Amino acid sequence: MDLKNIDNLINSKSDSLSNLSGKDLIEKKVKEFVVMGGKYPEGDWEWNFEGGLKGVTKSVIYNISVPITFSGYELGVDIKTAEIFNIIEHNTPLYVEFMYFSQNAPWIKENFKGKILNNSTYDQTAVLYSVRNGIGLYWDKVSGEICIPDEIGGNKWIKNNKSNHSYLVLKMD
Repeated sequence: MDLKNIDNLINSKSDSLSNLSGKDLIEKKVKEFVVMGGKYPEGDWEWNFEGGLKGVTKSVIYNISVPITFSGYELGVDIKTAEIFNIIEHNTPLYVEFMYFSQNAPWIKENFKGKILNNSTYDQTAVLYSVRNGIGLYWDKVSGEICIPDEIGGNKWIKNNKSNHSYLVLKMD
């Protein structure tokens, strides 16, 4: 889910489905918010923090009161997955999705030669943390600072002992 969807939820009012605003719903139902985006501890530009949606990242980060854990660009860039899926049944959703991705993703399609290609695991690392945690096994968690996004897709960490922000650092090769 991109940050614009989260921003829309934050700014939504109560309705016939819930008497809570989007912001109140997040505070009541969300234990931890995991963001795949940014570079840590500091980065100039990252797609998920800019993506043609100026100001959205800043709005989301400043308006979420639950703990936020960031899985940054540097975490997934060197972990490559997908090529192994060339050996599974071709009618499975996993095969079909990765084949489509290899054929169509702008940064990978020029290398497509009829087989699924490896790609960085940006989203997968965020999902793995969300589902399995893995602190101490796959990665360590850095906290005690706050993520400050800028208007052009960059971010930096600033010391803040009251922060509920943290980011993951890869522990395994």
